[in-house]
Amino acid sequence: MHRYFSQSALSGPVFKWMLTALLCVFIFTALPAQDLTGFQIMEKALNKSSWQDMSGEVTLILSNARGERRTRKIDMFSRKRTAEESDMLMRFKAPADVKGTAFLIIEKKDKDDERYLYLPAMRRVKRIASSGKGGNFMSSDFTYYDIGKPKLRDWTYKKLADEKIGKWDCYKLECLPADENIIKDTGYGKIIRWIRKDILMTVKSEYYDRVLRKWKTLQVPGMETIEGVWFQTDMKMNDVQNNHASEMRFTNLKVNQNIPAKFFTQRFLQRGR
Repeated sequence: MHRYFSQSALSGPVFKWMLTALLCVFIFTALPAQDLTGFQIMEKALNKSSWQDMSGEVTLILSNARGERRTRKIDMFSRKRTAEESDMLMRFKAPADVKGTAFLIIEKKDKDDERYLYLPAMRRVKRIASSGKGGNFMSSDFTYYDIGKPKLRDWTYKKLADEKIGKWDCYKLECLPADENIIKDTGYGKIIRWIRKDILMTVKSEYYDRVLRKWKTLQVPGMETIEGVWFQTDMKMNDVQNNHASEMRFTNLKVNQNIPAKFFTQRFLQRGR
């Protein structure tokens, strides 16, 4: 027996506690880390943001099958009200035929988000009903539902085999509507998402219609960090059924600018002040 330990010490409570602690360390070190479920991956991806508010400029480019392009310029503002609720305002500034048009989302944790559209020609604010969430946002291939953050519990999540997108290791998730109302409201019967493992950002999605025909693909070729926060800065949505495409490019992004709460009201949506 080692000269530094007596028989009584080896049988005493202190030694037994040390032995138990060492065994626990060995057991937990030897066990492999438990894989995240599809739900956990999506939850982390949706709730990871660390900014309080942000602003930027958006260029929306619409392309049809004949190669014709139309471009819209948009000012964007967003803020977090709570950890799980955000507001976003998008105001069109060019071209002239859409200038002044504005769109507001007010997220609600436990009920339907509120979506409002202001059309200058009508001089009134229109609330977009739940059944209208699947409509095209300003003639683009993004729907009103696509603009903003999806609700976590609108979908069920199945983790598929991991895949690489370009050089990035990604989780691959199959997202199915939680009920028939989600299919009715969004027009989507299924979404497949590829989410980068390192930063938990979606880099690709495939959207399927109500009868599970492939409808649209989303590619995210541009991402960058602004003050330590990752943002998608280039998003390309391609409608494979109608041979139409839309691209959103985000520039001049700024975070934590103390954007006033009044920006995210129906009054400001209409009057801009």
